[in-house]
Amino acid sequence: MEPMSTCKLFGAIRALIGIKNTIPIIHGPRGCAYHIRYLLSVRSGSRIRICSTELSQEDVVFGAENKLKETIITVDRTYKPDLIPVLTSCSTSIIGEDIQKVARELKDEINADIIAISAGGFESDQSGGYEEVLETLIKSITIPKKTKGKTENPSINLIGVFRGGPDLLELKKALKRMGIDINCVLTSGSNLEDIKNIPLAHLNYSFCDISGIIPCKILREEFGTPFVYYPFPMGFSNSLNFFKTLIDHFNLDYPIQREYDKLKPSIDYFRQKLNGYKAAIIAGPTRAIALASFLKELGMTPVLISIDLIGEYTLKELK
Repeated sequence: MEPMSTCKLFGAIRALIGIKNTIPIIHGPRGCAYHIRYLLSVRSGSRIRICSTELSQEDVVFGAENKLKETIITVDRTYKPDLIPVLTSCSTSIIGEDIQKVARELKDEINADIIAISAGGFESDQSGGYEEVLETLIKSITIPKKTKGKTENPSINLIGVFRGGPDLLELKKALKRMGIDINCVLTSGSNLEDIKNIPLAHLNYSFCDISGIIPCKILREEFGTPFVYYPFPMGFSNSLNFFKTLIDHFNLDYPIQREYDKLKPSIDYFRQKLNGYKAAIIAGPTRAIALASFLKELGMTPVLISIDLIGEYTLKELK
């Protein structure tokens, strides 16, 4: 079974649409924006805001920096976003359109912050696009802000691919009970101020070894913020170890083992029901690692694990 993967531009857009009041501009033909918008809308069930310069054949032959400038100014005046990321597509990467120069020239002419990302689909896969967005946000927005100090309460940033919605809601609730705040999720549900204030957190945490490790290392080098990688807290042992890591790091007095012990009868019950069943897992590495561990806890045997990407810790965690 061959896992499916897509291009760098898709991964970059996926990261950017998680930031509130942000409108990415794809500098390329209309098809790039259409297909990415369509796919992400189907997956999320929500309206995805992406603009495009909609290049013609003549634009690709003769260049279209002026069209890009006009599009940026129009988006800024019409939609009033906090952030405008400008991204190349395959065609504009091939012809060498200088989006960095355009971004510099318009920086003081528009109200929104602007960043430029080289995202030609052939340059990398979706993980490379996601990771480059995180690096660009940190280098272009977080580091220049030079935010000093730390939050009063223990706090963490979640760095890397992270699906929001119910997962994030439950995680925030659980951490709140322990006295820990989530300072910023890069990029699920964050806003521009959250990204500027990333250094305020005491710890950076990544569940994703594909896109989260390098951004965490940059933040450690620039601000001295330690980081931890651990599989997604899905299942009993992964969740227990995740919370124990934070309790130990912040030296908190919280009875996490007692809460876990309350769940043990449920674990034993489902293990009796599911013991011996076989399972196939088809997912990204972040969830595949967590699911494999969870199914083993329930007495099941993962006989097939199909993942599209392999990160720094993926194979080690799957053993």
